[in-house]
Amino acid sequence: MRVLFATVPAPAHVYPLVPLAWALRAAGHEVVVASHPDVADTVTAAGLTAVSLGERNFLTSEVPPARAAVLDRITDELELGPDETDFRTAIRHFMLETFGLYHPGRTPDPGSFTDELVGFATAWRPDLVIWDPLCFPAAVAARAAGAAHARILHAFDHFGWARQRSTERAATDRMADLMRPTLDRYGIAFGEDLLVGQWTLDLKPPRTRLPVRVDSRPLRRIPYNDEAPLPRWLHARRPGRPRVCLTLGVSRRDFFAGGDEHPVAEFFDLAAGLDLELVATLDAGQLASVDTVPDNVRVLDYVPLTALLPTCSAVVHHGGAGTLAVATAHRVPQLIIPAVGGADRAETGQYVASTGAGLVLTGTQATPEVLRDSLLRLLTEPGFQEGAGRLHQEWLDTPSPAATVPLLEELTAQHRTGTLPPAPARG
Repeated sequence: MRVLFATVPAPAHVYPLVPLAWALRAAGHEVVVASHPDVADTVTAAGLTAVSLGERNFLTSEVPPARAAVLDRITDELELGPDETDFRTAIRHFMLETFGLYHPGRTPDPGSFTDELVGFATAWRPDLVIWDPLCFPAAVAARAAGAAHARILHAFDHFGWARQRSTERAATDRMADLMRPTLDRYGIAFGEDLLVGQWTLDLKPPRTRLPVRVDSRPLRRIPYNDEAPLPRWLHARRPGRPRVCLTLGVSRRDFFAGGDEHPVAEFFDLAAGLDLELVATLDAGQLASVDTVPDNVRVLDYVPLTALLPTCSAVVHHGGAGTLAVATAHRVPQLIIPAVGGADRAETGQYVASTGAGLVLTGTQATPEVLRDSLLRLLTEPGFQEGAGRLHQEWLDTPSPAATVPLLEELTAQHRTGTLPPAPARG
């Protein structure tokens, strides 16, 4: 069968798709990945075929003011509490904002990603479309081409949760109204599948999922990141003392919760007094506060975590899903300090701590003294290694991409024959 993957133009959204795309290719299916031109190199670097559509720098565009006001209204109707600021930010300024960009209300909208994706899909005729949960045009293209389609979740289903709560509480279906100018162009009737897929492939651990009524199928997240030549010291020998990885993703210029009062330099200072080797994958902005790098600290702008973490005794990170996947796959205890404004990252930290695979520090807890003690605990208390083993076993118990391919074949066949079970009712 022909399988079309579609994603927003962000490498972190491409990476989770790659192992499933490989598995489908290995099973003999045709696979292409459609997105904006910004990530074409990321797709082809993974050995996959890229279909570049729409414009560059799409995610930095602005939603028309009238549409932004509607998105604000949808967010307000969710009635989020004062302690859910991060949750509100994730829904309004990440998920709903992207929804508004893809459905700006102009009719027609020549040259848009949606129009080009629909055009490609109706010409290429995929049997199955698998889409990033923010690439809303993919469901429209699947409908136009008559294809089965599914979301693939690599983060918490905040959008599905917001959609469910919105339909339960609001008298007007504002999301459907925002989509109608787009749908009218292709003669497509609105349906819930256009927002949450016919079914959902969920890469999140089952115990962390939000209570969303969708047809969800678990899928093991196989770690994947951009490859790069390995430094000689990494593959030449095992470290003679515990090796610790410090990685903060791309979103944090400073490490501690106190902001500029506690820069990365302070973490380097505390590491200098410990019998360990610290490997810090940091960019120039994250190193701005550092004057001197201690002898037991290696600093690299980038090294594949899939190569580094198997040599590590612990990892300190911001709670990103990609880092969690690598640490889980290689049984590495974790110290998580969630990024400010990342609701899902705080929940990730709580999940890791609940399994005994690591520790999570939030808010003002992340002082140098507490960080030092927490790191020493990870390195010296055997219970954390045992917890990392339990986390690894949960991961192994989840169906792999290769094991999921027959399920996708079956569901796609059911779609063709009209026997695909209906999605759970909402409201």
